[in-house]
Amino acid sequence: MSEKLKLLERLKLRLSGHLYVGDQMREGWRESLPFYLFECPVHGLVKSYPKGHSNRLECPLCLEEKINEEVEEKEQTIISASESF
Repeated sequence: MSEKLKLLERLKLRLSGHLYVGDQMREGWRESLPFYLFECPVHGLVKSYPKGHSNRLECPLCLEEKINEEVEEKEQTIISASESF
């Protein structure tokens, strides 16, 4: 995140672990959702919205990496299975 945080915002982020940055509407969504800035141990400061029933904040970059890994594993399984025939 290249945005400069004010002292009070940095304090809120440090104390609560997240900082509300406003509601956003994305294409295909029925309504806007609250977005938060928080620190990912791998990627640093990231922005995302709460997910799931427990409203957990997950790093979108980590999620993307996990999805890519799962896709690669499935592709390898398919390749291995087709080489068996």
